[in-house]
Amino acid sequence: MIDEKPDFIIHCGDFFHQFKPTPGAIRFAIKILEKFKQENIPFYVIRGNHDASKAQAQRFGGTILKFLEELGYLIYVQDETVNINDNITFTGIGEYGKSTGDVLEDVLRNNPLNQKKFNILALHGYLQGQVSDAIYDISGYQLASMGFNYIALGHYHKQWEEKENKIYCPGSTEQTSLNDWGKPDKDGYFRKSGFYSIKSTLNVDESLWDMDIERKDFDIRPKGRFSFEIKNIDSIESIIERANNFVKKHDLEGAIIRYDFIGDLPIGKQSLINFTNLSAIKESKALHVIVNQQLSNVVLTKARSDLTTNEALLEILEKSYGFKKNFTGKWLDLVNETIKILGHKTINSEEAEEIKLIYDIVTDASLKMSDIELKPTEKKNLEVKKVTPKSSTNLTKTEQEPKNVKQIDLAQFFKEGE
Repeated sequence: MIDEKPDFIIHCGDFFHQFKPTPGAIRFAIKILEKFKQENIPFYVIRGNHDASKAQAQRFGGTILKFLEELGYLIYVQDETVNINDNITFTGIGEYGKSTGDVLEDVLRNNPLNQKKFNILALHGYLQGQVSDAIYDISGYQLASMGFNYIALGHYHKQWEEKENKIYCPGSTEQTSLNDWGKPDKDGYFRKSGFYSIKSTLNVDESLWDMDIERKDFDIRPKGRFSFEIKNIDSIESIIERANNFVKKHDLEGAIIRYDFIGDLPIGKQSLINFTNLSAIKESKALHVIVNQQLSNVVLTKARSDLTTNEALLEILEKSYGFKKNFTGKWLDLVNETIKILGHKTINSEEAEEIKLIYDIVTDASLKMSDIELKPTEKKNLEVKKVTPKSSTNLTKTEQEPKNVKQIDLAQFFKEGE
């Protein structure tokens, strides 16, 4: 901005992110403003909703912006029109929501515009059509009808223009929210912010102002957001390996990165995966990594939404996997007990490996169950003596562990159980 050698600079609010900025934020602001002060470039600022609400400004005896004005670092314009020089006026309106138009009309009523001058308006609010489905504060047509030569807009943190009405919103010079990130480069990283450089010239013969408006971009810290899709058919080891490779692919030194890990998994697998512990994330060169883990229960997502958890599990077991009703109760008990164990117990690494193994075997068996066809010889080997629950505890060791019985695949065992 200093390289442009401007006569003055206008900031349209949200100079700070919070009403009570930290000492570090204030010191950093002063360090920046000192550069403009040394170059004798006036710095005009209006109040944004992040800087302070109108009530906060009144209750606490002014805003931090007023404090910086008293120190001589900026010019705080509070819902008024000021003369920048003999030819230029500046009207600044802070954030008022739906009342923005009323406040602006009151200011102009008390101090009408001189149409022979170059009149600038800066306000902090939403315009009609700027954000879809948003309740706007005022329309661009209303603003254009008031006679301003140039309208500078804040509140919306992305670049936005309405050129036919001479309205320009530069967006944030720095971003504090994912919503502020603009269009990324091909590699998925957002790297640019910017400002508008306006050159105005008075055409003396026609008494009109000519304007040359140019967008000036500058580099900022890279920011990227990437989504990783999880596939239920993958083993835990495969998911972790793919996730590590994904993070390594998008890693960038000094960047702010958000990873969204999205997908459906059985609840047992969900309990055993924590993407914040990925080795690639721990070794990342980024300044800051945000991990968003959005895992849904693969069983419940297949069921109807009006069912309870147990009803949903039963529906899946019976309709999707073909279990007979007299067996689903036992499966339901197993599922609930597993959830209880994984949810309330801190397991060590050995137990974790055992649970992963058991869960993978059972899950794999369940998925394959409908495709298993047992051979006659295998069916014969599966025949066991039928006993009632009461007599089962009285079986001899020989009866409980028959010798010379062929060891079979777990999926086949479940198929025979049906």
